[in-house]
Amino acid sequence: MSTGPTAGTHRPADERRAQLLDAAVDVLREHGLKGLTTRAVTARAGVPHGIFHYAFGSKAALVRALVERELTGAAAAWGAAVESDDVPTALRQALLAQLDIVRTDPERDAYLTELVRAAQDDAGTRPALWEQDRYRAEVEHRLTAWSRDAGVRWAAPVADVAALVLSATDGVIQAWVVDRDDRRAEMSVDLLARAVASLALPA
Repeated sequence: MSTGPTAGTHRPADERRAQLLDAAVDVLREHGLKGLTTRAVTARAGVPHGIFHYAFGSKAALVRALVERELTGAAAAWGAAVESDDVPTALRQALLAQLDIVRTDPERDAYLTELVRAAQDDAGTRPALWEQDRYRAEVEHRLTAWSRDAGVRWAAPVADVAALVLSATDGVIQAWVVDRDDRRAEMSVDLLARAVASLALPA
């Protein structure tokens, strides 16, 4: 719950946005996408409805902020997992970190995916495309860092390798969402890491 005795008092804008984002997650979890309205979010947060417009201005801005927060968490998972300059090991750790985000809370992943897809044409915001571009840029950044630290070069343009990693990771995750087979998902991660690592050539 996001309510509290000081929910309606003055708080810095960043704190207020975080409070409303937490409330939006609660609403999505309990009522799904259809239940995600600005009034439902402010009611869950225990604040006047006008505060929503002060914090975000529109529902589309809220959606974008939710996606941004999830991307930040995904990027942090990559950064925390990757402590090796051995490319196959680093890739496996990073891919497992992404898989584990979903395995920890598959329900959360499901409603956020639905939210992004349903909102992709809202007022030109297209958060699905924006999310994909941001995530691919993060993967590209990591691949570039690994090639530099490990003294290798990629057999294809790094942007194309990043796109491969992104699409294949999505496939592994969606397969796990359907069958919940941990062994198969982890084997797929191993094979994917080895396949992508084979594209790393001596510099």
